Amino acid sequence: MNPQLQKQIGVGAVAGLVLAGLVYFLLGGKRGELETVRADVKNLQIEVDKGRLLKASYEKLRDEVAKQDKRIEELIKIMPSEADYGEIPYRIKKLADDAGIDQVSFALKPERKDTYYTEKPVEFEFRVGYHTFGQFASLVSGYDKIINVSGIEFTRKTDKGSVYPATVKCTVSAFIYNPEPPPAAPATKPAPAPAPKGGAKED
Repeated sequence: MNPQLQKQIGVGAVAGLVLAGLVYFLLGGKRGELETVRADVKNLQIEVDKGRLLKASYEKLRDEVAKQDKRIEELIKIMPSEADYGEIPYRIKKLADDAGIDQVSFALKPERKDTYYTEKPVEFEFRVGYHTFGQFASLVSGYDKIINVSGIEFTRKTDKGSVYPATVKCTVSAFIYNPEPPPAAPATKPAPAPAPKGGAKED
């Protein structure tokens, strides 16, 4: 083989080895960086999956809150107002007349406040028959606002000739919605006092 050719082949082989070494050395850091990037991408994917789960939970909770709000609005519509409460004695008297019982008296009792409503009771006394009082209770249950009959006490009359064989005391309560108070307005800072005017001459 030509010595010149052998020399060229040897030089080329050495150059190739040097180039390969340089490529390996230079790309070694890039490989490490690539592994780091892949790990970061994996961690980001985990966070994205968590975010999707949180979003699904949020949307489900939001829908549930919307349903509850709608239900509350429907209930508020059938809760008595202050004006309805003022009419209760007259409305109950009419229902008593329709049922065939005699309203003897009524008395307003102390109200009881709860978080979302105020219970306003009215105590009534009636002269009744047992069947007619059942009719009265049925009419009250059909009242178009939320009211409650409680504390029913029957007292049998000893006079057998009476038109009404018993008297009944009971409490009719109206439940009036308490709207949530509006949030308090943020406190305003007082305006700074104006700076004193200059230019005054001293004697």
